[in-house]
Amino acid sequence: MNNRYDVLDIFKLIAAIFVVGIHIGPLPNSESNVVLFLGIGRFAVPFFLLTSGFLVHKKLMTLPSLAERKQYTWHYLKRLFKFYLAWWLLYLWLIPLDWSGHFRFKGEHGLRLVWSLFKKYILNFFTGSTFQGSWYSSATILGGIIVFVLLNRLNVLTQTAIGTIWLAILLIVLLKGKNIPMVMTTLKHIPNFLPAESFLVAVPFLIFGRFIAEYEGFFRRIPILLLTVSIMLIQLLTVKEVFHWRAAGTTLSTEQFIFVDLLAVSVLLLAINVAVRQITIPCSNDIRRLSSFVYMGQFGLIVLTAILHNRFAINMSGWTKFSLVLTALMLLFSLSYALQKNTRLKLIRYLW
Repeated sequence: MNNRYDVLDIFKLIAAIFVVGIHIGPLPNSESNVVLFLGIGRFAVPFFLLTSGFLVHKKLMTLPSLAERKQYTWHYLKRLFKFYLAWWLLYLWLIPLDWSGHFRFKGEHGLRLVWSLFKKYILNFFTGSTFQGSWYSSATILGGIIVFVLLNRLNVLTQTAIGTIWLAILLIVLLKGKNIPMVMTTLKHIPNFLPAESFLVAVPFLIFGRFIAEYEGFFRRIPILLLTVSIMLIQLLTVKEVFHWRAAGTTLSTEQFIFVDLLAVSVLLLAINVAVRQITIPCSNDIRRLSSFVYMGQFGLIVLTAILHNRFAINMSGWTKFSLVLTALMLLFSLSYALQKNTRLKLIRYLW
């Protein structure tokens, strides 16, 4: 059996491109963007989290001793933190800005401004984003600590039961939260905290990734035709669900949906399928690194396009912006990848 997961790396890049589309909305009308990016494209974050849980557990299964597993776990978490920190340093200029490129603390002065900057630069690591989109990285780190350290003494089945209950409660809160007074009261006491953009999302999907890795021998033998048909059907159900919840007006966030999560699981099962794993892609390692770079690199470029619009009245259609951001990301990755071969610039490799 081939030990590589090359197609998984392709899916990760596709997921990263979907995330760019979520933030830009390149299609000409809002309904099209809702269907493709704000609907089906929402599979991306759950898929990334599932993949992390899957690959980390696969590695832990190969290590014979508890000490080695602990060492690898902390090495993985430290590497993730270095990835986050590299982008945090690169985006020091971006942190005080909103998506439209405007200073988010306008009108604040003195100690109030210092406190706001401290919350945004530091404390939001635990409750959301320091810079736009960074919540995914911090959520993966915090979720990883919970799943691979705090809950690690529990067996995978027990963790899966916890993850299932956790996700069910989270979906109830996110999808019906505006109709639940206790939820609304609680969130009023935790300003700038959105459950859909926190470690609360990471924990169940990291656990489910572990579960799939633990029982990969069974999951990889699911007929590929069944998986393909399931993915097509789930995509249709996802679109129906998205419009349902948007019309219901009860959601706290449109980041998470039931069928989107099932879609993410189905895509991972397709990627690890025994037939799909026969496909080898020579540059899959570079594609995996590119997917990480695209995910994190998009935020600064999107805000820069907003600044260009504000300062110079440069107007771009969504599709033009989408194309330019992706092209710039490919060029910047190629340049960074070439520069990191220089020993003096090797720290660049923490950007992926």
